[in-house]
Amino acid sequence: MEKNEPHYRASIGFMMIDSRKKVFLGRRCWPKDSPYRYQMPQGGIEPGETPEEALWREMFEEIGLTKQNVQLLAESKEWLTYDLPQRMRTSIDGNKQKWFLLYFSGKQEDLKFDNERRPEFCGARWVPPKKVPYLVIPFKKSVYRRVLEEFKPIIDAFEVPTSSQQP
Repeated sequence: MEKNEPHYRASIGFMMIDSRKKVFLGRRCWPKDSPYRYQMPQGGIEPGETPEEALWREMFEEIGLTKQNVQLLAESKEWLTYDLPQRMRTSIDGNKQKWFLLYFSGKQEDLKFDNERRPEFCGARWVPPKKVPYLVIPFKKSVYRRVLEEFKPIIDAFEVPTSSQQP
């Protein structure tokens, strides 16, 4: 890697829609004073893990769901990157992410935010897709817009199963 070449952490992110085609946004537990506490779940890919394996692990760790609670609808064609602000950089400059689109077929009470010693999320909300970029931290907006653009045709064409329960 060149000295000036950014170092990105390999990670995943997922957009999850419900039966109303609204998008899940987790409310981050910290920092409590931030006006940008919402985000779609994401996390690093561990050594030896595939992006899909990381998806299932992160989904359970962050929001308590398993494969039985969701349907995998799509995976992003490309890896998407974003840079962290200079003040937030440690050993990485940003994230290189594979994104997944999921349909949540479970119930609201299936969501659990206490599977980790230091939980990422303390709550959530479901919002129309077009509102997502306005609720997240500014340095992630461009990635979220690209994810929304790629998954929008799939969301629009998705037919909610008639047996599906409202979250």
